[in-house]
Amino acid sequence: MKIRIHNKQRKYDSAQLQETVEAAVKRTFDYLPALQLVKAESDIEFSLDVSFISKNAIRKLNREHRDIDRPTDILSFPTFEWKDGRLTEDLSPWLATDSEKPNNLSLGDLMICLELVDKQAKDFKNTLKEELFFLLVHGLLHLVGYDHKTAADQLKMRALQENIVNADSSVRILPSGYVVLAGRPNVGKSTLLNYLSGMTLAITTPKPQTTRNLIRSVYNDENCQIVFLDTPGFHKPKTSLGRAMLKSARIAIRQADVVLLMIEASFKPFLADLEREILKMAAEDNTPVILLINKSDIAVKENILPLIAAYNEAYPFKALIPIAANTGDGVEEMLEEIKRLLPIQEALFRDGEETNVTEKTLAEEMIRREVLLQTQEEVPFGVAVVIDEFTEETDPAVTRKVYIAATILCDKPSHKGILLGHKGQKIKSIGTEARAAISNMLEAKVHLELFVKVRQNWMNRPQDLAELGLDTKTIQMP
Repeated sequence: MKIRIHNKQRKYDSAQLQETVEAAVKRTFDYLPALQLVKAESDIEFSLDVSFISKNAIRKLNREHRDIDRPTDILSFPTFEWKDGRLTEDLSPWLATDSEKPNNLSLGDLMICLELVDKQAKDFKNTLKEELFFLLVHGLLHLVGYDHKTAADQLKMRALQENIVNADSSVRILPSGYVVLAGRPNVGKSTLLNYLSGMTLAITTPKPQTTRNLIRSVYNDENCQIVFLDTPGFHKPKTSLGRAMLKSARIAIRQADVVLLMIEASFKPFLADLEREILKMAAEDNTPVILLINKSDIAVKENILPLIAAYNEAYPFKALIPIAANTGDGVEEMLEEIKRLLPIQEALFRDGEETNVTEKTLAEEMIRREVLLQTQEEVPFGVAVVIDEFTEETDPAVTRKVYIAATILCDKPSHKGILLGHKGQKIKSIGTEARAAISNMLEAKVHLELFVKVRQNWMNRPQDLAELGLDTKTIQMP
């Protein structure tokens, strides 16, 4: 990057500060991939203007541009629109198409009052160069769209500043954020999450409303960190459980950096109320949305075109991507679109924090999956599973052995009879299949004991929902 330094004051020797300016610029943009991403896509060379000006001059700029009648230490004037390190403005009108040389564009201007920088340095017991370095990093972050207007933005920017100034190389700065899978029940959200994670994190069944909790799966590669969240399907709730599930999905969408709206290729070519509700929330928060059309591999191609046309006309999607969640068709294209939309920031999770799903939680869910698959239509919606005991032998010299005792809660006495079956055959079958699945998941020999209890109206009782992690008062991003 070409740096032009303009000295418009007489009190300080700006020549002695050139190395500090160059070092701050280099460290900031070595740390942030923002400019490198734009340069790679558009063949651009950026330049930067840094001006040292007097107190009166910076006070005048504040008055003219910010309606503030006082001097400040630094002002940033970006040339283009950025948001959290991501360019949001189309540069094509500024680019020459008939030249083999890189396009030269100004990143913006930094106006610095050295008199105030020097005063602050003394107040904080820093040298002038140390304080200037810090403020240059601060100003450069402003140029690429970081701000401190809200408490959340302030925390993010402050953390970036400290990491850059302290040269903390252990912190990854890259496209990173929450990507929420949203849609109706049974469109394939959990199937896609399991494909992306390479393991079963969310159970899948033909029954609607299989997913009850927010499930996190962190996708990492060298260039990004994508935090996928599987949400309960959007539906019209009839119980407190249903309302808690819907609330968790809404919270996730409200806090997402990108929303993946999933539909099926077999849908009729119009937007139903549930899809419109999801898009309305995303639009209110200005959250980008990608439309995923699942099961495109088994659909008649001619039938997909009217569906795409209907959705494309109804909403400004960032992309419309046909996929097959079970095979991964279209997933690479989806990942590339997501990377393009995520904010540039510190990675949200460290190694070892890829999911919020524990072995105990998975065991609960695998038992519940067998209940869903093996019982009549009315039973699954009134069933929950609680692990009462989960212990294992710790001797590394022997095959891993796990003992699990679990209670299947049901809503009605008649449901208990269905779950037990004639002479206990149904609960035995559920236990056999669940034990095999858990054993395969844990790579261990599993001893599973199942009990069935009636807890009437549990789906509307706050204390029961809290025990299952579905308390509407404590729902938060995982």
